Amino acid sequence: MEASAHGPRGGDALEDEAELPLPDLEPIAPGELLRAALSVALDANPDPWVLAVSGGSDSMALLHAMVRWAPDRLAAVATFDHATGDYATEAASLVAAQARRLGVTVVRERARVAGATEAAWRDARWSFLRRVARGFKARVATAHTRDDQLETIVMRALRGSGARGLAALAAPSRVVRPWLGVSRAELKRWVASEGIPFVDDPMNEALRFLRGRVRHQLLPAFERVAPGFGEAMLAVGERAAQWRREVERLVDETGLQVLANGQRLVVPVQALEATSEAGRAVLWPALCARVGVTLDAAGTRTAVRFTTNRRVGAHITVAGGASILRRREGRGEVFEVRRPERRVSAPSLWTGQSEALPLRFGRWRFRRLGVEPLASDAWCVGLPAGAPVVVRRWALGDRIRTAGAPAGRRVTRYFSELRIPVLDRPAWPVLLVHDEVVWVPGVCRGLAAPSRPGRPDLIWYRCEREFD
Repeated sequence: MEASAHGPRGGDALEDEAELPLPDLEPIAPGELLRAALSVALDANPDPWVLAVSGGSDSMALLHAMVRWAPDRLAAVATFDHATGDYATEAASLVAAQARRLGVTVVRERARVAGATEAAWRDARWSFLRRVARGFKARVATAHTRDDQLETIVMRALRGSGARGLAALAAPSRVVRPWLGVSRAELKRWVASEGIPFVDDPMNEALRFLRGRVRHQLLPAFERVAPGFGEAMLAVGERAAQWRREVERLVDETGLQVLANGQRLVVPVQALEATSEAGRAVLWPALCARVGVTLDAAGTRTAVRFTTNRRVGAHITVAGGASILRRREGRGEVFEVRRPERRVSAPSLWTGQSEALPLRFGRWRFRRLGVEPLASDAWCVGLPAGAPVVVRRWALGDRIRTAGAPAGRRVTRYFSELRIPVLDRPAWPVLLVHDEVVWVPGVCRGLAAPSRPGRPDLIWYRCEREFD
C-alpha cells in the first residue's frame, strides 16, 4: 500500500469530510430567543408579575411578549411619569393606551419629587413600583438588558464598589429581569419585526448623567483599546453574583428574623461572634441589606468592631442614620438592625378630654375599646369620663406611683426591668391626668389610674405601636 504525505487513509477520510458542504442553517427568528428567555424567568419566578413599562423599546417588548406568551401571569402594568417634559408624559400615555388596547390593567403615577437628580427619580419610581406590586400581591418585572447590566457593572466599578456591588442587576433580588441575558439590539430587532410602538427617551443620549457617558463614551473607548472588554466585565459580574448568592445562603443560616414590615432585623449574637473578622465583614453588609440598609466600607468596619462589644444595651449608628443594637431576647442576646426612623409629623404634646385621645401620636395609636380588657394588660387603661388628659413623650426623671412603689419610682427603672431598648425610650408616650403620670403604655399603670373593671364611668383605651 502506498503511503501518502498525510499518512494512512484515515487522513484522507478527514480531508474528505472537511470538504463536505455544511447544511444551510436557518436564521433564528427574532422572537425565539426572547420567548426562551421569558420561559426560563417564568419557571424560576412562579408569582404573578407587575411589569415596569417606561415606553422604551425594551419595556414595550416585555409588555407584548407577556401578553403573547404568558397572559395569565401578567397582573398589571405600572408606568411612572417622571414629569420631566413632553417626552415623559407622551411615553406614559403610550404605555397606558397600549396596555388598555391589549386588555391589561394599567396603573399610572406622575412624579412629585423636587429637583432633577437620578437618585430622586429612581427612589420615587421604585417606591411606586413596590406599592403597585404589593397591591397585586405580585413581583416587579423590569426590562433590564444585558447592555444595562454591563453599564451598571462599569458604573459601580468607577465608584469603587466591591464584589457585592459588582454583582449589579444579576444579584439575588425579588425583582424579575427576564431580558438580562438578551442584548438591546436583539430586542430592537423583534420590536421592529412586530411593529411595536415605542418612544425613545432623549435622556438616553444625554451625557450629563454617568450612565449616558458610560454608554456613549467609555464603553466604546474600552472596546477599541481592549476588544472583548464588555464580555470580560459581564463575566466579573456573574462571578460576583454567584458570590452574592452564596453569601445570601449563609445569611439565611444565621437564624435572622425580619420584623416590623421590613423595618427591623434581629440576628442571634452567637451567629456573628462565632465568625471570623473577615466573615463578619461579609455578613454585616448582607444582613443590613435585608432591611434596606447599605453599609459602606466605614460602616462595615464599625459594625465588625461592634460585634465584640459585650455590653447589653449598647448601640451604634451607621449608614444614613440606621442603628445596630445589642439586647437580650429570651435567654440569649441578639443584634437588632433598624432602618432610619421615618419622619412622622407628630406633636410632642397633646391635651384634651378622656373621651377623645389622639388617634395617632407619632408612631403610636390609641384605640377606644368597646369592652373591658384583662386587668393585667398594661397596654390598656381606663380613664374617668371628662378627665383632663395630657399625652407627651417620656422624659428623663418621669416618676409613677404603683402598688409596688406607692411613693413613686422612676419610669426608666421599669424600662430597664422590661428590657425596653434604649433607642425606643425617647419616643415612648406617657399619659398624665391632673399633672400626674398615670400610664406608660405596655409598661405599667399608676395608682392614680382607676383601672378596676366594672366601673361604669371608665373609658377604656388600648395603645399600639405602629410597627406591631
